[in-house]
Amino acid sequence: MKKLPEYNVLLPDWQGPETQFDEIGEALRSMLNGTITRVAPEDKKQPVHESASTCDSLLAVHPHAIEIGAPFGTGETVGNGNTYAAFFLGFMGFGAWFLWEGLMSRSIFFLVSGSIIFATGFFPFSFALRMSHLAPRDIPVVFNRKTREVSICVLGRLRFWRFWERVGIDKVITTSWDDLQARSYKIMQLTGEAARDTHVLRLLWGEARNPRKLEGIALIGYLGWYEDAALWRLWEHIRRYMEEGGPAIQPGETLRTSGAGKLPELPPQVIAAAGGPALSVEEVTRLAGAADAAA
Repeated sequence: MKKLPEYNVLLPDWQGPETQFDEIGEALRSMLNGTITRVAPEDKKQPVHESASTCDSLLAVHPHAIEIGAPFGTGETVGNGNTYAAFFLGFMGFGAWFLWEGLMSRSIFFLVSGSIIFATGFFPFSFALRMSHLAPRDIPVVFNRKTREVSICVLGRLRFWRFWERVGIDKVITTSWDDLQARSYKIMQLTGEAARDTHVLRLLWGEARNPRKLEGIALIGYLGWYEDAALWRLWEHIRRYMEEGGPAIQPGETLRTSGAGKLPELPPQVIAAAGGPALSVEEVTRLAGAADAAA
């Protein structure tokens, strides 16, 4: 039976551990959970898939660059956050009822118990709400084909107890496109009702002075349920854009709009290097139409 185009990956299944990086710190090693399923070739002129797609992961288009989103921006974080927020809101309501009873009856037991129950619900509720609705809508990775650089946004740490703080982009790391490595990993994801095999596309890069020492990791795209083939269509789109002058957006495709809140603002130097601010939605739609006509 002939494979559908979205499953025609040109990479073999990977059998074995990481070979490009022989120095991986403990903090980064903990982020490389799961097993490697495929490895992109170091030579980025080699295709990885027969077809290309933005896979609903394109956030913005600049004159010289494209912004690709992360699994964080697919909307799944919002859904999970709403579930947890609703659950702990129930805790808060139960605690508030205890407090009310304590005030009416002047019962120390009800007042203390209500305070503990309310606090037990409040801090997780605050954390879930801030992560799902008050954080940036996505975590962009900027691929600049003019400078051949990749800029990775790093989300700041969201501290559990500081309910008044909002999480944002902490810094932007820029590395060479030529030095960037792509891997797909299979991880076990718990959904609340069951566990499933999920695939992620990770970008890895080494230190400038010691390329074999892993410096950072970034996720792009989305969570691939049970297979990684479509994730490599996304990487093929990026590869063609960077190496072959391919289109910023594929025919008939659109920008990602899922998630909540706004996209984070990129540093001025990243925007300047990208040729200026992102194109409008109307301009990107015309680009997709032009690509469709050309195809």
